[in-house]
Amino acid sequence: MHKKIASILRKLGNSECLEKAKKFENSGYQTSRVNLRNLGLLPNDIIAIATILEKDNDSIKSISFSYNNRIGDIGATALARSLPSSIDEIGLVDCGIGDIGGNEILHWIKKTPNLKMICIEQNKFSDLLKMEFKVFKNNNPKIMVVI
Repeated sequence: MHKKIASILRKLGNSECLEKAKKFENSGYQTSRVNLRNLGLLPNDIIAIATILEKDNDSIKSISFSYNNRIGDIGATALARSLPSSIDEIGLVDCGIGDIGGNEILHWIKKTPNLKMICIEQNKFSDLLKMEFKVFKNNNPKIMVVI
């Protein structure tokens, strides 16, 4: 999985992605924590990564896409439909997600049995969707929801 993600990052070619790709390509870099923060990822990149994640259902515990502000609804929807149920922490801070993608993420967190924390602040949610996340948070006090 890590080498496949590295291949996607290499194609992007910016220095941050190339550095992260090197870490993923290192055979000793097999971790349950995946940090893809602030890499300039676009919706198509997220769709490609989501396809990889969909096939890796057990090993990832924590993943962050935070500060990739062009992920948007398309990327968020792809993630919500493919993230493994093993995830216990996810970061989606400032990812340019609106209500369409936000609703998909909300649907995903409602059925994710291991979730302990989601950070999803600084997105483009309506007040109504923010309220729905707050209701989820109140109904699930063991899950940290940062909205």
